[in-house]
Amino acid sequence: MTSVDRDGAADREARTGRHRGRRVADVVTSVVLLVVGALAAVTAGWGIMLLALGFGSCDAPGNRCDEGLGAAVVTLGPVLVALVFLAAAVVCVLRLVRRRTAWPVALLGLGLVVVVFLVARLLVDGSVTIGI
Repeated sequence: MTSVDRDGAADREARTGRHRGRRVADVVTSVVLLVVGALAAVTAGWGIMLLALGFGSCDAPGNRCDEGLGAAVVTLGPVLVALVFLAAAVVCVLRLVRRRTAWPVALLGLGLVVVVFLVARLLVDGSVTIGI
């Protein structure tokens, strides 16, 4: 039986023992996913900037390029990747501080970084048309 103090609250140590393992697993998983997400965000940001190399063939005869769209994607893509990662990291840390499950937020942030990179790649590939 748990002890009761003057306020009528049960001993808190007895209640935290069951959930301690889940809490540690959540923190470790969240931190690992955030580190992987940071590496993916840096890689995606550089990858989007390297997509600008595709516009080197725009001067060739028969090729058409929408350089305005390409420049916008190459400029705003890394910023969007950074914002997505930072938003996921802030929400994840806030959830960890409030002792709520946070690893799904970190996983979602990692997935969104990948989605932003793929959309940027599709937009840049669509803006360069290689002719004969």
